Amino acid sequence: MTAWGALTDFFKQYKRFIGTSSRSAFNWMTWFWSIIYWIIAILIVCVAGLGAFFGKHGASMTDETPLFGTIMLVAVISVILSIIIIVPNLALYARRLHDMGHSGWWQLIVIIVNTILIGGAVFFGINENILYGIQTVISLGFNLWLSFGQTKFNNKYS
Repeated sequence: MTAWGALTDFFKQYKRFIGTSSRSAFNWMTWFWSIIYWIIAILIVCVAGLGAFFGKHGASMTDETPLFGTIMLVAVISVILSIIIIVPNLALYARRLHDMGHSGWWQLIVIIVNTILIGGAVFFGINENILYGIQTVISLGFNLWLSFGQTKFNNKYS
């Protein structure tokens, strides 16, 4: 499967929680498009940073408001994109878990643990950096497991 095929399949099956999803479809959506997103976000922030730098050191002095505004714009766009793709992502993860012979509900383990960690940081005043680090390791481990896990043929989800 190609990157474009994985993207179109991702949105065509946005609410399909039954069936399976191949390892290549999962990997294209999870890793390739994430890398593309981060490259674009970093480029936008770098261009804004250069604009703020040269504006400050150029003929007219300016403040760093354009840089902050650009970073906020990237953050708002990220939140909007996250809201748009949350259901298709949950469906993709469920289908990939099915492909490995597991219930799609297994993804709730990671979601619940990460929610508890965020709650611990907010409500109990625990050092957020440690909890966010643990959350990142758990999420990355789960994604790697799904990326490299073997397909189980003839399972009850096929």
